[in-house]
Amino acid sequence: MQLIQARLTLRTSNALAHAILDLIASGELPAQSQLPTVRDLAGGLGMSKSAVAQAWSTLSTRHVIETRRRGGTLVLGPPQPPRARRFDSMIRTSLLTHTDLGNLRTDDLPPPDLTAALQYALGNPSLHNTFAEPMTAELAAAVKPRWPTGATHFLATHGIVDAIELALTSVARPGDRVIIESPTQARVLDILESIGATAIPIDYRHDGPDLEQLRVALISKPSAMIYQPNGNSPSARSVDDRWIEAAAELLKDETFPIFETSQTSLMRPHQRSLATHLPARVVHMQSYNFFFGADLRVAAVGGAAEYIDMMSLRLTYSSRWVSRILQLALAFQLTNEESVRHTNAFIAECKRRHAEFSQSLIEHGFALETSDGPSIWLPVPDEHSVCTRLSRDGIVVHPGRFFHAEPTRQQHVHINGTALGGGTQEMAKMIAQACQMPTRLNRLSTTGMEI
Repeated sequence: MQLIQARLTLRTSNALAHAILDLIASGELPAQSQLPTVRDLAGGLGMSKSAVAQAWSTLSTRHVIETRRRGGTLVLGPPQPPRARRFDSMIRTSLLTHTDLGNLRTDDLPPPDLTAALQYALGNPSLHNTFAEPMTAELAAAVKPRWPTGATHFLATHGIVDAIELALTSVARPGDRVIIESPTQARVLDILESIGATAIPIDYRHDGPDLEQLRVALISKPSAMIYQPNGNSPSARSVDDRWIEAAAELLKDETFPIFETSQTSLMRPHQRSLATHLPARVVHMQSYNFFFGADLRVAAVGGAAEYIDMMSLRLTYSSRWVSRILQLALAFQLTNEESVRHTNAFIAECKRRHAEFSQSLIEHGFALETSDGPSIWLPVPDEHSVCTRLSRDGIVVHPGRFFHAEPTRQQHVHINGTALGGGTQEMAKMIAQACQMPTRLNRLSTTGMEI
């Protein structure tokens, strides 16, 4: 208590969190130190219990303290560099196995031949211009026909995750609240953790994020909202027109930005968006590397000028501008007739695979929602045991907890429904066997003791 009192200059939750962080970093509060209770600290510092609790929440998010039931609050150690925990786990497990059903990959399908696209890019007269623009005119012209509204402000980023990180770090600060869908992209949760922002999850129903939960979430004064209107990953759900109308009415008097992401946009030519009603507050993002390969990792970001400019200004502090070569190559892939035919054939094959895999799982007793994919959000009795059992056979699926900010009652695993070109019946059988919980036999001895 005395250490904290001596270090604290302001009686606010942020000042308290920073004071304790400094004490931990300096070694004055070593690992396993017992901290005062919220009640005692509030009384000793002359602060409200809610302010101290908020500081505790911030420190817990940074993984420097831990509150244990009946064990009080202990120091874990100095703050560690932010780490994308879910992403690390998803990649690490996938590299160690031969069948990756968890990540959205189609490695066995023939990749597009980028030779013509790169030749087109290399012949462009604007190449090697010293000053970069947010997006080349060619790429802007290529993405506009696929955009849900008549946006005029665009920005190119290094994929959808780069766009999400750029958007959220532009508007959110430590302690801010951000409305998210649940389930959501795992990388969104990693990014919010790195910022120190608090995720406010809204259940994604069959027609869109729950509007009553959204109404309640607005009370917390969020700094942003981020969701996937078209093909939620991992559930593959999409909003409908009625949801767009109702959500726009609910959100019309708010002032925070709304970020929309679409990881597999080309699989859904009709993109629904709140930008049709709230153009001054919505930023829409579309990704394309699922279709054109990991090395053509470019996302298009377009919408509200205020927030596009805000994201662009952050790029002036770095060299994150997307190369014109990549932008022009993507523009070629989106517009060239032969490339478009290849992309359409790729999408048709992905949808065929997803439908076949889904049907195989249904035939083995699973209840699945109808969707275009590519994700399959599979309900299971225990996601940990299912993932463990399948990993023993060299098969990776991702547990549902990677995609939720909070524990949920219904458990799922995420499956890439486009990963298999065949053998879906056998794979569905293996997944069904992994879901069978072992029968617990209670054999009793003559004394009545379990053996």
